[in-house]
Amino acid sequence: MKILYLAHRLPYPPNKGDKIRSFHQLEYLSRCHSLWCACFVDDPDDFQHVDRLRGYCEDLAAFPLDRTVATARALGSLARGRTLTEAYFHTRRMSATVRNWSETVGFDAVLAFSSSVAPYALACNAPRRVIDFCDWDSAKWLAYAHRSSGIRARLFDIEARRLARREAEWIQAFDASVIITDAEAAEVHDPSLRSRITVVGNGVDLRPCVPPPAEPRVGFVGAMDYPPNVDAVCWFVDEVWPVVRQRVPEATFRIVGRRPTAKVKDLADRPGIEVTGEVPNAGTCIDQFAAAVAPLRIARGIQNKVLEAMAAARPVVLTSLAAEGIDACDGRDYVIADGPRATASAVASLLRVPRGAAAIGRSARAFVEEHFNWDREGAKLDALLTTPRPLRTPPATPTVPRPPQPTPVPV
Repeated sequence: MKILYLAHRLPYPPNKGDKIRSFHQLEYLSRCHSLWCACFVDDPDDFQHVDRLRGYCEDLAAFPLDRTVATARALGSLARGRTLTEAYFHTRRMSATVRNWSETVGFDAVLAFSSSVAPYALACNAPRRVIDFCDWDSAKWLAYAHRSSGIRARLFDIEARRLARREAEWIQAFDASVIITDAEAAEVHDPSLRSRITVVGNGVDLRPCVPPPAEPRVGFVGAMDYPPNVDAVCWFVDEVWPVVRQRVPEATFRIVGRRPTAKVKDLADRPGIEVTGEVPNAGTCIDQFAAAVAPLRIARGIQNKVLEAMAAARPVVLTSLAAEGIDACDGRDYVIADGPRATASAVASLLRVPRGAAAIGRSARAFVEEHFNWDREGAKLDALLTTPRPLRTPPATPTVPRPPQPTPVPV
């Protein structure tokens, strides 16, 4: 089959959540199909990887996305009663390329990775159209609104509501819709919409495990310009870390991830804290942790940072929000802790009792080996793309889902 793969970000290198998922999808589909990929590049450093990704495709078009220009375009769209998301990722060059390929290649199917590129997919003349929402972006905007104040909270709330309506429309417009977890799918209550949604999860790359270090080192790995990650590490350092250091004075906390904000960099001035910035291999850094933390207070879908630590046989302390979609056993495969006191106690306990921490790490590794497999999930996606298009009946007017209220985390 000839498949057009559309993405809001270059699917390489697989060094952050959405790029990990999109790369593995593209790699799997390239084994049996001919792929054309059109995407944006929002980090100039990623242009060096375009040729590497081109090896999986018949053709690849990667367009630079200027964040300042895109933001201005998005705000103008919001003022005109539309969504920020669609305008942010709308460019004439992308539209022209998709239109030209659609006319000259004759695609059998098109896959839109994320709602950000849904309009491009619907403009493509292909017999089969599939969209991978990953998770509901409208719900993330609502979570941002609840964590903000003033005009920012108001703008985020408007985007959440408008985008929720668009998500409902896109579910109807595409032949199949994909979401990343059963929990995300369950948030759609309208039966006419829910019946069109398929859950396709994530996998995890498995590598040989190494013994944990003797040093009581705690770690966090993630893109450090991503607001939920910034919020997580700042909250952890302010509210949890002083208590951990009281109980385990020699403990250190290492924050690993590209493009740390000024707020994150300033955390390195605190006792026992290191901010590394981007590293060549995040897996090597995880190997140097005695325990990992995921103190996320804004979270949707599956947290790859948690899966990667579990795959390395490291015990993870995480919030209940970060645990959603993984469905492991609390106390056996990871440790769920909400609030400063519970989080500090869990982290300190793992550092004080290495034997217990190692047991949780071994169980975590076994869990992800059994439940998270890229090839199994890729086969589900392939089936959606290759299924013959059914006869369509005029859809009933759907009930627009209200963006779900995020579960508050005690602080």
